[in-house]
Amino acid sequence: MAGRKAVTVRILHPRLRQLMRARKCKSQSELIDALLAEEEERLNSHRVLRETQGKLKRSDVNDRLL
Repeated sequence: MAGRKAVTVRILHPRLRQLMRARKCKSQSELIDALLAEEEERLNSHRVLRETQGKLKRSDVNDRLL
């Protein structure tokens, strides 16, 4: 498949197992997918914050939901 790349990393086994338990992931690929999805969500939210910075009026924000 075009555009796919394989990445090899070295992680100590105890650290990997600790992350897998904390994230309730059963496989290493499930853990990697979860971490990548979180990072993509974080990057997207930062992008939205940068785009809206200084553009919202006080009346546009419903602070009851925060």
